[in-house]
Amino acid sequence: MATADTKTHTPFDTGFDQATELSARFAEAARKAGNRYLDSYEKAVDRMVELELELAGLTPQEWLKTLIQSQADLTREVADAYAKTARSLLK
Repeated sequence: MATADTKTHTPFDTGFDQATELSARFAEAARKAGNRYLDSYEKAVDRMVELELELAGLTPQEWLKTLIQSQADLTREVADAYAKTARSLLK
């Protein structure tokens, strides 16, 4: 003879389930927003580095060109490390 499920849901259980679902939805929305921010950040840094390299190409002084290119490389490396670390935390 089959027995009926005797577990009853109290208002507390229902509220807890709703809060858990809401928390999961909020976390997912925060992850998506974080990834969108990082996408925008990376695009902005790339554009800034492109502008720096254009400036380096316009200068006739070799030492200044090297300095600007080094700055652009450093900026790109730091931004990449930041974005990679932030993305790993968003998973």
